[in-house]
Amino acid sequence: MTREDLMELATAFRDAAAEDLAGAEEAAQFHRATLRGHARLMQLERQLFEDLEVRVDCKAGCGTCCHLAKVDARAHEVLALADWIRAKFTPDQIAATIERAKAHAAAVQGLSLEDHLRTVRACPMLVDMSCSAHPARPGACRIAHSTDVRVCERAYRNPQDLEAKGAHNAEAKLAMTVAADGSTFAFVEAGFDKLTYDLGSALAEALTDDEPLNRWLRGEPAFSATARAKQQT
Repeated sequence: MTREDLMELATAFRDAAAEDLAGAEEAAQFHRATLRGHARLMQLERQLFEDLEVRVDCKAGCGTCCHLAKVDARAHEVLALADWIRAKFTPDQIAATIERAKAHAAAVQGLSLEDHLRTVRACPMLVDMSCSAHPARPGACRIAHSTDVRVCERAYRNPQDLEAKGAHNAEAKLAMTVAADGSTFAFVEAGFDKLTYDLGSALAEALTDDEPLNRWLRGEPAFSATARAKQQT
């Protein structure tokens, strides 16, 4: 894709998300807008994989990549995910997810960026090597794909090697990243939280407290400073 193609793609996703947000006032409406953005990203993925003839090696039950502890997400994605979990999970399943999310938050809180990247720990939503909240997973999970599961397994076995190459289609991943950023920009333009958070840590807060949602609706940072994603300085 050319630079112009990517700019057009980002603009299209931003405009579509902005249209979804127009007139939204209640939390449920904002959550639906987030999920519609996820659906558009999946439509784009299918088209890209067809056009670029990408052979994906990912399968249901292959949760190797879900053990990479550093997964970043935007506040609107985490809040929509938490809402989906509350609606779809049983009380016991919610309690178990909260327990795993809290354990994750405690485990990664004091880590440096590099140590976090080297951490191998199951995502709080991973159950029997499958994502228990797959329909509501955030954009970072949707963009991730592998053309060779052996590369994923090698990364799982060698977490110290941060220079290891991934097994994704670079053009498809770039296009999907640009599209997802376009959707996020619509939320930022609408006055919502622009920060990036560690998925597991933010999810622990979203599932145990109403204040993250209330703060987000007011245009404030939704989650605590300890839940913010570690970035290069």
